[in-house]
Amino acid sequence: MKILAAIHDLMFSSKVHAAAQGRPITWLKRGTKVVEEVAREKPDVLLIDLGSPQLDAVNSIREIKQGGGPTVIAYVDHTREDLIEAARAAGCDHVMSKGEFARRLPELLAGI
Repeated sequence: MKILAAIHDLMFSSKVHAAAQGRPITWLKRGTKVVEEVAREKPDVLLIDLGSPQLDAVNSIREIKQGGGPTVIAYVDHTREDLIEAARAAGCDHVMSKGEFARRLPELLAGI
């Protein structure tokens, strides 16, 4: 399984490494477009921080999922109901709070 992580939060990057259990992870570099990187890397799963202003996450998810795309697992502050609903409407496979993401990521990755 190939994982693309569009996450710039250092705390969550360590959680992703632990949950990946040795699976290869490509980290989206700052300034890189999510859609372009998904097309180039062809990951099985995209992990994305909906709250990151530089990612334009919801529109990226919408564009990625139009072509089928990888499984998308997204997280955001639990108070951002607007982003949660927008991501679901865009086709995101799993949308959750930061705490739930940290807790459930190993289980979700195991199921892909």
